[in-house]
Amino acid sequence: MGKKSPIEVHFSMELYQIISVNEPQQFLMLNAWVVERWTDRLLGWDPEKFGNVTEIMLPHHFIWLPDTTLYNSLVMKDDENRRLLHAKVTTLGEGNGAFIELLYPTIYKLSCLLNLRFFPFDVQSCRLLFGSWTFDNTKIDYFAFNESQAIGTTNCIENEGWNVLSTSVIRHENKYDCCPNNYTLLEFRLTIQRKPLYYIINLIIPTSIITFISIIGFFSTSSINEPREEKITLGITTLLSMSILIFMVSDKMPSTSSFIPLIGLFYTSMILLISFSTICSSVVIYVQKQGNLGNPPSKNFMNIARAVNRFIRMEMPLIMKQAYAQKAREEKLRRQQMGRKQSLWTRVYKLAREQALRKDVQTSQNSSKFNEVLTPEKLIDNGGKRCTINKDVTCISDSGIVAMGVPTLASEDDDQDVSLLELETTPTPAMQRPTRLHKASTCGSFDSMMFRQIEVPVSPRTARNLAEIEYDWLAALLERIFLITFLFIFVLTSIGINLIGFFYWWMAPDTVRV
Repeated sequence: MGKKSPIEVHFSMELYQIISVNEPQQFLMLNAWVVERWTDRLLGWDPEKFGNVTEIMLPHHFIWLPDTTLYNSLVMKDDENRRLLHAKVTTLGEGNGAFIELLYPTIYKLSCLLNLRFFPFDVQSCRLLFGSWTFDNTKIDYFAFNESQAIGTTNCIENEGWNVLSTSVIRHENKYDCCPNNYTLLEFRLTIQRKPLYYIINLIIPTSIITFISIIGFFSTSSINEPREEKITLGITTLLSMSILIFMVSDKMPSTSSFIPLIGLFYTSMILLISFSTICSSVVIYVQKQGNLGNPPSKNFMNIARAVNRFIRMEMPLIMKQAYAQKAREEKLRRQQMGRKQSLWTRVYKLAREQALRKDVQTSQNSSKFNEVLTPEKLIDNGGKRCTINKDVTCISDSGIVAMGVPTLASEDDDQDVSLLELETTPTPAMQRPTRLHKASTCGSFDSMMFRQIEVPVSPRTARNLAEIEYDWLAALLERIFLITFLFIFVLTSIGINLIGFFYWWMAPDTVRV
């Protein structure tokens, strides 16, 4: 070994196979063929003296070998890394040394810091550091045999999970604290790209289908009064299936807290989506159950619901239209009946006013007459003149005036109770002189009847049925709103997250070439 110039070792490697990429333990295992070339000045002979033999094969333990070491190897025994057989020795002439080529197969298990941020659309770049462990660059100096093609891939067997994108080599001279001189290292870079089809077919698509079907199942509009409690069971079952899929993915992921992988973000969003869907389904069930109480929703709330319904174009169910039609018929019938009663009392009121005016005229002429107000109990038979409405009507006779209050409403179909007063049109002696109506019992009662707001009650059974139908329609409307909302979020998360990873995966070859 010369003292002035170091031995120059030219190193080359041909990749044969990528055996495995272990994501949890962060290492790469590959099979490669390595060739080391150097000149040994102590070897060499004159071919003419040995029958013109210029090249021989010698066992590796008969010659000096450089202690080439893979710095980031996970295997410490050299016998487990490489298999040394024979060296090819070519003479350069007597006194000039010999050129040695050492070819050997290797299986390297090396540490590789994997960046799984975009898993399963990730691209990994692993480095292999080769150099002498004992000798610095004043004794052994390393060079790449072919810098343009650092690691050959001509004979590489295609891997089912990875594609080789590019290789590169950089020569470093490192200074360590232990030693005064620099050490030469060859840094080989192997850039590989994952094939994501396996994960798309077996993980991403099933998860997306499960989530999509769950959302449809959660918020599919049920028929009227159909129970929705089984949707909670659907949510729990879906979460259980998602946990099983996450367990499958966890075996592929490293235990790191420095970042969230893309697939972890995808599964987290799907789980949150299903969880919130289950909660919203519970809200829908709660709204539906409010109809069992019989209290209808407020008019403002129903107006808001109808306004929202115009945007989502959800058709009102037929049974709800029938219920509204039934309510309208009942209200119309009651208004007609109460309108007839109102006309009756208007006519009675006018009749009483005419009698009062007639009384004022006659009072000036016959001031000696005495006006007496009789109670309704006294007027049972008023000279053959009877009132056919209620007992609180006003009858006028010779003997006095009977004061009548506001009549109570009769039954809906009782037309006899709402007929006009059967009063004789021919005046009798008993009715020669009209008397004064009692203000408190007649005029005041009629005035209050005239200006009182008419309320049209609906039967309790109809109101209860309508409340159930309205709350069930509100529940269906909420389901439609939640369906649109969660489908939008599902498309945004599932497709959006995976599109980000796919874009990174698609652009990776161009980025590596640049």
